[in-house]
Amino acid sequence: IARYAAAERHPEAERCAPDVKPLPDRIQRGMSLAHNYQNGGSRGYGTATSAATLKELVDLGVEWVSLTPFGFMRALDEPQVHFIEDYPGGETDARMREMMHQAHAAGLKIMLKPHIWVARGEWRGRIAFGDRISWNTWFESYERWILHYADMAQRFGAQVLVIGVELRSSQSTQEPRWRQLIERVRGRFRGKLTYSANWDDAAEVPWWDAVDYIGVQFYPPLASAQNPSEASVRAGVDSQLDRLHALSTSHARPVLFTEVGYRASPNALLRPHEWPERASAGPVDLRSQSIGYRTFLDSVRGRSWIAGIYWWKWFTDPRTREEGPAGFSPRGKAAEAVLRAAYGGRCDAASLKSRE
Repeated sequence: IARYAAAERHPEAERCAPDVKPLPDRIQRGMSLAHNYQNGGSRGYGTATSAATLKELVDLGVEWVSLTPFGFMRALDEPQVHFIEDYPGGETDARMREMMHQAHAAGLKIMLKPHIWVARGEWRGRIAFGDRISWNTWFESYERWILHYADMAQRFGAQVLVIGVELRSSQSTQEPRWRQLIERVRGRFRGKLTYSANWDDAAEVPWWDAVDYIGVQFYPPLASAQNPSEASVRAGVDSQLDRLHALSTSHARPVLFTEVGYRASPNALLRPHEWPERASAGPVDLRSQSIGYRTFLDSVRGRSWIAGIYWWKWFTDPRTREEGPAGFSPRGKAAEAVLRAAYGGRCDAASLKSRE
């Protein structure tokens, strides 16, 4: 058994949680599949390791995968998005094409979700320019970049394309440019479109009518102290979902959770958004992660306006060193048993063979 999984396996993780009901078929059962950079990406996207991991996800009951290529900016005020092709260990076009082929071969549907990464880990929501010319320059660069992935999504059979992720500073201030970009993307890609807004500013996006889903990166605080009761966490989830229901109703669009996740950490429900991955190096708390999964899945089950869920995250490499045992991945933890039951995955001993 893989070292990471063996070290963190919880007794519940070897079967389905018996008290968790399957989700309705209308909800996309998704997982954010993360590329592994270590060793030149030798166990990342488009490798034999990623192909084996896809089989593991199918066994878990996953039906959709979110695949994430990156573009880079050298600073928050640089009006240029750079392609990744000069870094062979990253999510190159060749890797992405092979990863998409592997996903289809495994019977999975694809949400292609290009991200912007800013140097030194700066948050992309703080991208800022002081004048209209710089914003126009940036949008021209961004448009070239996202249209590249629109073409890839169309050619290699992605069903959903995310046109942007957490670009808060431009959502309302640059509305005409976003609408223009969406129109051009639709000229290249015939699938469904969404945009991934941060959980606390989704209501501020004025152009949800231009896309097919209201996309939400769902990381709101769900507790006010460590070791909360499951009932109090459920109340926190329900409160947040009620707000999103109002947003869905006002724009006549279903909600797609393009990311939701909880670390196996004592602070997982206090600060679900806590980043970067080094935050996962602290004490392990499988209960908090499991409660996060249970309450969220139970809360979304009866809400017909929710289109799908993509959990953050599952690595292509089960031996990854990109996060510690207290990280987001549910693999080999109590949360996996919850997810397996909700996603209708295999619950017998045969479901463990791919890990050995």
